[in-house]
Amino acid sequence: MMNFSIGQLAKKSALTVDSIRYYEKIGLLDKPQRTAANYRYYSEQQLADLLFVKHCRELGITIQDIQKLKQLAANPQQTCMQVDDLIDQYLADVSQKIKNLQHLQQDLSHLKQQCSQHRTIEQCGILKELQQPLECEHAAHQHKKAPHG
Repeated sequence: MMNFSIGQLAKKSALTVDSIRYYEKIGLLDKPQRTAANYRYYSEQQLADLLFVKHCRELGITIQDIQKLKQLAANPQQTCMQVDDLIDQYLADVSQKIKNLQHLQQDLSHLKQQCSQHRTIEQCGILKELQQPLECEHAAHQHKKAPHG
């Protein structure tokens, strides 16, 4: 079984030493063994745990939810329904973000159509449009101009 220094662990995981120490501090990574000289030494299991945390973070999973997943993983005989439910929540969030970005894209495309490149700043339809008050139709960045009056 191999042991790694914190620098080696950082290199193998492509994380910073500070990130590793942070994950230790908040309990996502078990405290490492220490040498007689008080250096940290990490096991292959700790490397695997760190890669699990990194993968979860890359998927946008919160630290709180990673802690839940680790707790669930510690009981391998139970059903994975809670894990499925958690991922379903993230899928719903991603779907909503995609809708919001599509609305934002539409809003920006509409804004772009308000001007041509052959106008002066004074005539710029984009700047004029941006100066108009907006009212939200919904939280997904779909805006309509407020009525003048």
